[in-house]
Amino acid sequence: MHWLFSNKRLLSYSQRVNRLRCFTGLFFILLFVPVTTVFYISFKQFENDLLTQYQRQAELFTDKLNKRIFKRVALANALPSDEFDYYQTLYNPVNQQVTQALSPLTKLETFERFPGHIGFYQIDQQGQFNSPVWPEPITPDADVTIGQQQLSPELIKRQQIVQRLHQVTSSSEKMQELIGQTTPGEHKKFHLINDTPDYYIFYRAVKSVDQTKLQGYVLHRESYINSLIKQVLETTPFESPITLRLHSAQPNAQALNFFTHINQQGKIEVTQSQHIDDKLSQITISNQAVNWPYMGYTLAFSTTSLQLTSTAIYTIGLMLILLSAMIIGCIGFYRIGVKQLTLAEQRLNFVSSVSHELKTPLTSIRMYAEMLKTGQVLSSQHQSDYYEFIFSESERLSRLIDNILQLSKLSQPQHSVHPQHTKLSVLIDIIRSKVSSILVKNDFNLCIEHSFTHPDNVMLLVDIDAFSQVVINITDNAVKFFDREKIQDQDRQKIDFIFQIDPQQAGQIQLKIRDYGSGISPEQENKLFDLFYRGGSELTRSTQGTGIGLALVNELVLAQHGSIKVQRMTPGLAINMSFKCTQSPTPSV
Repeated sequence: MHWLFSNKRLLSYSQRVNRLRCFTGLFFILLFVPVTTVFYISFKQFENDLLTQYQRQAELFTDKLNKRIFKRVALANALPSDEFDYYQTLYNPVNQQVTQALSPLTKLETFERFPGHIGFYQIDQQGQFNSPVWPEPITPDADVTIGQQQLSPELIKRQQIVQRLHQVTSSSEKMQELIGQTTPGEHKKFHLINDTPDYYIFYRAVKSVDQTKLQGYVLHRESYINSLIKQVLETTPFESPITLRLHSAQPNAQALNFFTHINQQGKIEVTQSQHIDDKLSQITISNQAVNWPYMGYTLAFSTTSLQLTSTAIYTIGLMLILLSAMIIGCIGFYRIGVKQLTLAEQRLNFVSSVSHELKTPLTSIRMYAEMLKTGQVLSSQHQSDYYEFIFSESERLSRLIDNILQLSKLSQPQHSVHPQHTKLSVLIDIIRSKVSSILVKNDFNLCIEHSFTHPDNVMLLVDIDAFSQVVINITDNAVKFFDREKIQDQDRQKIDFIFQIDPQQAGQIQLKIRDYGSGISPEQENKLFDLFYRGGSELTRSTQGTGIGLALVNELVLAQHGSIKVQRMTPGLAINMSFKCTQSPTPSV
């Protein structure tokens, strides 16, 4: 690991990449850990704030429910004792007459508007039972049932109420103990009896006509609290869907479940069921106690998820953007670093290959020139061969230097490529003149084809010098990488230049330059036009080249407002270049 912090410049490419990975990873961790920690803490804080807000809403709901229960009890406590009789005695001070009128409690709608409120009752010391909804008193041994065929529907309903009231109060042992044993209270508040299953019996002892009577009312526990909860829920908006479960401390009591949410019309919708999906109660908000007379009852509030506020969403969104930018920045930093290392490695290889490319022909040229200078070569034939070799190597050096100079010019903001409209026939002649010497020297055949009747009328937007450089570099590359030892097929020693209408881009002419060599792999296809790229290792490569020929071709084609792409063929390889033309050419039939 000493190479990780080493300042030596002799580190290998893989060691430099590994060091870049380590530094990038360390930098990413140093950023990622605190940012994600802050993000997590902030998110939890938002959740806690929302949970606190929901808990406050649950407390407000419970307070509202308890106040409504207390208000109904207080209204009942305020009822006068004479209203518990069917008839109420009224004194008129004007005419000093006493009249009788129906008690306000005889009206069924008085308690029908409160579901679970069974009715009012009154019991004297002899156990005689009566209710404001029924005109006749009921003795302890009397049969409450009256022939319903003689009654109207309203009286039938009143009779059912009396029967139910009498049945509930008679089944209470505490109530039976109180009959005849109580004395009138100093206040008019009702007391509670809850020894009857499913019912609450409220009572008070009052003085009426020289005797003590028990007055009160009966509630059905579940129905009464159920209606109260539903009424309060319908007036209490929650920001998220809320599940409310009412638990009773009494044994074998089933919990009541309520589900409230705001529907698409913006109205509060409340539903009730015995069973609610567990998914609707994943997050517990709070448990609240219900006040007297529902002592032992608790309200459990829960929800599926916490709805974040707009501020929380905005803040979390900014943090996610920051986290994404950090990740993208580290990835970009790493990719740029790898590209720079790769470029540095390619430049080192380029210097090595250029040095070799320059040294080898220069050494040969110097050796043959010295031999000719000293007169060691006497044969005219050998002298001619040496001159030819010197000339050939000089041309290769010139092409190498031209490529380097041309590439450096293209890297400038204003390069020397100036496309002009040129006839297709002129370009064909340029191809023959520029590549013939390379092909003849290497025993290759040239094949030029086009699909146009009048090539003089087809004008392509090209720079003649740049176009010449392109065809020379591609031809030289194809000849150089033709492996004669493996192919051994004379018919494949050829290069095709084909002009045709571009099938994919309207108004452009495509030049396809195809060879019949060994071709390239899919991995090489994506790197073929990269600067300084050469297939294989610099130590084992047997072919000449610097890795800038095809990169220069790509830059020259783009500088002429054209496009270029590689097409793998069987056999060989095709390089397709497209150039703009002045008119839509007509292909020959």
